Amino acid sequence: MTKKGQPDCRNTSASIRLEELRHLAESSVPVLAFAFNRGKTENWAPPHSHARGQLFALTAGLVVIEAGNERWMFPSHRCAWIPPDCLHAARSVGKAAGSMVYLSPKACRGLPKEPCLINSSDLLFAVVHRIRDWDPYQPLTPARIRMVSVLRDEIGRPEHQPLRLRLPRDPRLVKVARALLEDVSDRRTLDEWGRFAGMARRTFMRAFFSDLGMPFGRWRQQARLFSGLEMLAEGNSVTDTAIAVGYDSVSAFIQMFRTMLGTTPQAYLRRTLMATVRSSRVSRAR
Repeated sequence: MTKKGQPDCRNTSASIRLEELRHLAESSVPVLAFAFNRGKTENWAPPHSHARGQLFALTAGLVVIEAGNERWMFPSHRCAWIPPDCLHAARSVGKAAGSMVYLSPKACRGLPKEPCLINSSDLLFAVVHRIRDWDPYQPLTPARIRMVSVLRDEIGRPEHQPLRLRLPRDPRLVKVARALLEDVSDRRTLDEWGRFAGMARRTFMRAFFSDLGMPFGRWRQQARLFSGLEMLAEGNSVTDTAIAVGYDSVSAFIQMFRTMLGTTPQAYLRRTLMATVRSSRVSRAR
């Protein structure tokens, strides 16, 4: 677990040493950026927070964040924002890699107050790559100040996608949600889940909708999407993923995927691969 206000610097490719980076994180330097490469899927890091705002610009794998009663998934070639002082747990899946940017509390004024997926334009990735080349010990020039303004503008454009999973507050429903997140292929019926929660079926359905604002079936669909994206990020086939997350047919899984994300798993994977290749070319050209 990283200390409050200090960046998680594991596996960074930054040229500055770890202690120097921690010192900079505690300073008034407005922006810090470096590359990271997790190398493998990791378990949940304990809950922690940062005094600085944190931006992930992912080029491979994905990152899962849990804060309060919500879970966010940030896939490859997307950017994720975690605001300052946000207590959260995190895990990376599928050899997550990319860039990480830390903004000072002052630079975070007016930016989103909760974790969110950012409209990840090529401009945003290009700005992040440029900032990675800056010497953090040098004061910002007018041109660099303008670039930070562009970065802030891009962070202020959250993307509305179903990659946000609310978690119940009712302890009886928390028990159900955690069991399903451990095994999204669990085929228990509504009656059986109601008994598991200590409720009659109708009471369970009403309580779930009241707590989360959606029917149990739709929440389970979102949980299966989350699990499916993790499996795809780890290199599993669409067929294996569909079966593992509880679908009787690959076509049903593909239809759910298309309904939720507006594309098929195959198209999603192709887009991710193409984005990774583009990012690799940009990195080699720098």
